[in-house]
Amino acid sequence: MATQSYVFGSGVTNIKGVNSFEIGNTYSQYDIVFFSGYTVAGTPPVPTTAESLGTASGHYYYSGVTAATSTAANSPAGASSEWTQKLFFEPSYPASVDYFNQTYDSSYGDGYYNVANKSENSLKVKFKLAFNKRSDKETRALNHLFEDSFNKGEKPSGAYTGIYFTPFEPYNAEHEFYIEDTTRGFDYPNVNSTSTVLLREDQSTLNWQEYYIPFDQTKKFWAIGTAYSKHDIAYLSGDYVPAASGWYYYTGDNETTSTADNGPIGDDSLWTKKEFYFDINAGLSITQAPRFLKQPVQSEYYVRTQDGINKSLLNLQFSLEGRTTKEAKAIVHFLETHQGKNQFKFKPPAPYDKSDVVFICPKWEHTLNYYDNNSVSVNFIEFPINLVDDEVNFRTLITIDPYKR
Repeated sequence: MATQSYVFGSGVTNIKGVNSFEIGNTYSQYDIVFFSGYTVAGTPPVPTTAESLGTASGHYYYSGVTAATSTAANSPAGASSEWTQKLFFEPSYPASVDYFNQTYDSSYGDGYYNVANKSENSLKVKFKLAFNKRSDKETRALNHLFEDSFNKGEKPSGAYTGIYFTPFEPYNAEHEFYIEDTTRGFDYPNVNSTSTVLLREDQSTLNWQEYYIPFDQTKKFWAIGTAYSKHDIAYLSGDYVPAASGWYYYTGDNETTSTADNGPIGDDSLWTKKEFYFDINAGLSITQAPRFLKQPVQSEYYVRTQDGINKSLLNLQFSLEGRTTKEAKAIVHFLETHQGKNQFKFKPPAPYDKSDVVFICPKWEHTLNYYDNNSVSVNFIEFPINLVDDEVNFRTLITIDPYKR
C-alpha cells in the first residue's frame, strides 16, 4: 500500500506526491522522500538512529547514479547514504557570478567624491545558475529542493536556513546560500529549464585571507624556493616587511623559482598588488560626458559654464573575454581584495594612456562560458586623487623635561 503523499510536519510545496522513506524500496537518481527516522522494520516503528529525529528529519534527494534497494545503512541517516539535502545538481553553461558593493557615496565640489562600505558585509555576490535540458524527474527534484528551503527555520527566531552548495571553480568551497525566486521553463515534453540566483549572507570583507575565492585556490603564502608562473596569487606575510604585506599577483611570462630578489618586494620583482596588469580586449568603447553647468535663458537658449576641475573623469565599462580559469581567478581575486572601493592603478588605451591614473571597481561580473573559457565584465571609475602612491610618514617630536624624574 502506497504511503500518503503528505507527511505531517514535512512542509508544504507546490510539488505533490512525495512519499515517506521506507526500507526495502528501490530508489533511483532524483527520487524525493521525506525521512523522519522511522522504518517499517519494527512493530511499532522505531527510529533508525537517535540522531535521525530532529536535525536529520526532512526531505531528501537521491544523488546516486545507480538505483539501490534501501537499507538502514544507506538511509538518509546511514553511514553509506547517497541521499542529500544539498544542491548537488550540475549547473549548465554559462554560469555567472555578479559582484556589487553596497556603499555610502559622498560627492563634493570639483568632481571629488568618497566611497565607504556600508558594513563589513558590503561586498555582495549573486551566483546566477541555469539548469537547462533537464528531464521531468530531475526538474521536479530540483524545484522541490528550492521550494523546500522555505520550510526550514533552524536559524534564530525561526529564520530560514539556506541550501548548501559547492560552486564551480574558482569558488569551489561549500557554503550556505539562499534563494529568493526561481524561473521554470517547459521547453519540450520531458525537456525543461530552471534558473535561479543564489545569495550568500555570511561573507565578511574583514576576512583578509579569503573572500569568495577560497584560500586553497591560491598559492597561499609566498615562500622562497617555490616555483611561480603567470597569474599565480600569493600572500606576502608581514614577517618580511609589515607595510608591504598583502596579496600579490605574478605578472611574468615564464615560470621562475622565487628568491628574495625576484619576490614581491625584491629589486627584480615581477609581482604586483597595486596595478591591474591584465591585457584588455580590442573593441573597448569609452563614452565621456563632461560635467558642466547648464543655465537656461530666454527662447530655449542655454548658457553652458564650467563646473570646476575634474570635469571629465573616465567611467569605463568593458569585458575581458576568452580568459583561462587561472587568469579569470586572478582577475576576480584582484578585484575582490580591492573590495569595490579601494584604488588601483590601470593604464587605459590610447589616447588616455597615462600611467598615474587610478580607479575603483564597484561592480563586476564573472561568466563561465564553458570549460576553461571565461569572461569578466568590469566597471572602472576614475578617482581624482592618486592615493595608491602616497606614503604616510609619522613624525613625532619627543621632548624631555629635565626637571622631572
